[in-house]
Amino acid sequence: MNSQDIHHIREFDRFYTRIFRLTDKYHLQTTLTLLEARLLLEIAENGYNTANQLVQVLRVDKGYLSRILKRLEERGLLAQTPAELDKRSKILSLTDAGNEQLAIINQRSDEQVRSLFTNLTGSETKQVISAMQFIEEHVTKIKE
Repeated sequence: MNSQDIHHIREFDRFYTRIFRLTDKYHLQTTLTLLEARLLLEIAENGYNTANQLVQVLRVDKGYLSRILKRLEERGLLAQTPAELDKRSKILSLTDAGNEQLAIINQRSDEQVRSLFTNLTGSETKQVISAMQFIEEHVTKIKE
């Protein structure tokens, strides 16, 4: 890969980050950071319910994750209960308030995507989705 290719990829990354406002302090005008919102999603919708699973899927430092989980628990969005088989391990679940916050995030995220793609035809939208799928299928996964 030459330096111009790298430049174009990095340029797209900056575009993507800007267009989805991923550097905003709080995600989608909530009181949560992007990582906090992502944690709620992973726990509730993707079935990752232990800190070790979240560390692996999100590739985040275990100590940093622990502090964020504690903060979410203190805010009443997350519950941690000892696992039945190993009391040292905690099972993570969203509280009612956490589920409500996730519903808001999902609704706002859907609105954001709808707004960004509103000027595309159905055919153009399918092209964009196809390009996204191509990237997902062909770009090498990050190695640890």
